[in-house]
Amino acid sequence: MTSKSKRKSQKSAPVSNAKSIVFRGIFSVMQSNEVWAGTMTKLTAALHRVLSQKQRNLLPKSPSALRLVVNRVVNQLRNQGIGVKFGRTTDHSRTRFVRFSR
Repeated sequence: MTSKSKRKSQKSAPVSNAKSIVFRGIFSVMQSNEVWAGTMTKLTAALHRVLSQKQRNLLPKSPSALRLVVNRVVNQLRNQGIGVKFGRTTDHSRTRFVRFSR
């Protein structure tokens, strides 16, 4: 294996860990809810309630980074029967939100 391919595999490992942790976290949140809606910041708080300390440390630190990881696991969630919708509020602030439903 070349040093370039080693670096590439090392970079993808944290992303795949984050993907699986976010997927399992959202799946856990949806076990007790029919519908969950909120901003990425609120999703981070919900994930912190259901994940262990070690898993929390592997979560993306910013809302925009969490959004990228959620985008990567959308198809997995939909395959498990969890609907995902991204949108914006209609008020003046136009806040971005995500909605998960069973």
